[in-house]
Amino acid sequence: MRKSIKNIYTYTFIYSFLLLNPIWVIYLLRIGYSLYYVTILDVIFYLTIVLVSLPLGRVTDRIGKKKALMISSVTTGIGIILFGIFTSFLGITLSYILWGIGVAINSSALESLTYDYSKSHNLKYLEIYGAVNFLASLSVAVASIVGGFIGQFFGLKVVIIITGIIVIISTVNTLKIKEKVTANKAVSGGIGYWKFIKERRVFSLLVIRIALILDINMMIIFKQPYYEEMGIGTAIIGIIFFIDVLLRGISSLYTQKLSFIAKDRFNSMLFFTSAIFFTIFIPGIMENYLAIFFLILNSVIFGFYSNILSEEVNVLIPTEIRATVLSVIFLISSLITAIAEPLLGYLATVKGVMYTLLIFSFAFLIMSSSAIFLYIQRKDSDGSFKLRPV
Repeated sequence: MRKSIKNIYTYTFIYSFLLLNPIWVIYLLRIGYSLYYVTILDVIFYLTIVLVSLPLGRVTDRIGKKKALMISSVTTGIGIILFGIFTSFLGITLSYILWGIGVAINSSALESLTYDYSKSHNLKYLEIYGAVNFLASLSVAVASIVGGFIGQFFGLKVVIIITGIIVIISTVNTLKIKEKVTANKAVSGGIGYWKFIKERRVFSLLVIRIALILDINMMIIFKQPYYEEMGIGTAIIGIIFFIDVLLRGISSLYTQKLSFIAKDRFNSMLFFTSAIFFTIFIPGIMENYLAIFFLILNSVIFGFYSNILSEEVNVLIPTEIRATVLSVIFLISSLITAIAEPLLGYLATVKGVMYTLLIFSFAFLIMSSSAIFLYIQRKDSDGSFKLRPV
């Protein structure tokens, strides 16, 4: 195996070693923030991503993905350390802003670098990207179980600060990554990437990806209090997260081998979005161990189908604007998350997390159904729209 891809894999594992994964919401609740205020802080995080995604996507395309990942590691790590140090609203806001900038850079840079590398070396993208996501998931899974136990015996603040230090250490691996330099073709700023985004096929796939990212964002923030409502301790929550993230990683790893399942794009859209709906809906009507199974299944489906959508989108985008277009996906999904989270957070505070998941399941259904409708819709020559036969 080529050394550069090994360095990408190692970087992914270290950057993703988030010990705080199973405890960060619980930490905020324990230092006096209600779930509503937790979501308000998350709004700040996602609005930061909204504001910086597009310009940082352009910067990434210009300076290179390797340098972008280096900046991402430092910024993310500092943000997480400050999150563990400050307890005031303003202090945590500052930490979230830095954290959001780091995540925004990483999201488009890592995916874009992986796609460029796989294509320049005649490798199967789903195999390489599946391995990247598997290692990210394995890292988070191991970190979750370790972080859960550290939190229970040494305190949650310790978990958070150690997490930030580990993320900064991932910077070392970015120095070893070799990136192929490509000629920056003249694709005129906004006109260039918006031309690709507005194309019906691309746009429908973007909306589906945005729906999936919104789903995983909501699961990240509501799974912890959902499990705590069931009376589960942080150590056991860490084990549940370990299983959850590990299975998501395994489904991601085997995407290439199982990609035949999604060969029919339209039917796979129907099947996987319907399946995700039920994995949110069922925990919204029953709060028991069966609900835990469906929440884990939600992650497994995301691990597989998000990779399928990633390849479909990347195939359609030129290299010189890839990071920029991918940043648009993250921008829009973050904006929707920023709008939805405080509303759902308030609902969870008033009605409980279970009822909130029920409401969110229908919001996801509406969004994913809209994407499917966009996919089967085509514009006729006279300007009217009609359904495309499938």
